[in-house]
Amino acid sequence: MKHLIAPISAVALMAGLAACSGADTTIETADNDTAPYSENTVDDMNDTTVDTDITTETELDRPVYVMAAGEMKASSLIGDDIIGANGETIATVADILIGRDMGPGQIVFRDGGVLGIAGELGTLPFSSVSVTMDTDGEPMVSAALVDESLEGVAEFEQDGMDDFRLASELIGTNAELAVADTYSRITDLIISSDGSVKQAVVTDGLSGVASAERLVIDFDAITVVQGDSEGEVMINKTSEQLKMAPVFND
Repeated sequence: MKHLIAPISAVALMAGLAACSGADTTIETADNDTAPYSENTVDDMNDTTVDTDITTETELDRPVYVMAAGEMKASSLIGDDIIGANGETIATVADILIGRDMGPGQIVFRDGGVLGIAGELGTLPFSSVSVTMDTDGEPMVSAALVDESLEGVAEFEQDGMDDFRLASELIGTNAELAVADTYSRITDLIISSDGSVKQAVVTDGLSGVASAERLVIDFDAITVVQGDSEGEVMINKTSEQLKMAPVFND
């Protein structure tokens, strides 16, 4: 799902939060430097999210990537209601603002509006909400806040049509591989419970091919060159390297 937020010309960030139901609640604000790209080197993940004992029924016998506990697809989280302390919906998850250097991101919420349209946009750190999974494995978002607590909290404006700081803008984007004129398509992002984007789900061939397998690559293999309201996305892998990536099993 792409362009869930109406494009706006600039990002304006303001801090502030009203007291919630008689309790002091401190909410961090979004960082102007938040972005999905960095020149820094990140440590390799030391986890067991890729089960190399499970293989596909293909000739390549590639491993299958199964999401670990606490991991979720960004596309599943976007559009969810945020349930407040009173058990009522106080906002909607409009998007995910990707953290710099693969660090924790922010939830872009929409307060007010109808059916996800209009309303005010703001940001909340993942540390201020609780994300749990229902019996179908779908994320549910709750916060110890009431609707009034969101007024004036870290207002957010999208920077143009291709603001690749946002998960919804990366999802569905064609990305050029390390070999010129070879493309893949980003179909989803895998995020952890703290909002960190660790992996991306991409196709194994030219975008638009419905039968293309979905593969999982490390998010730091994606490079974004963000210009004025425009951007270019590249994947630092050759087509041969991409073919060896784990197959996504959701």
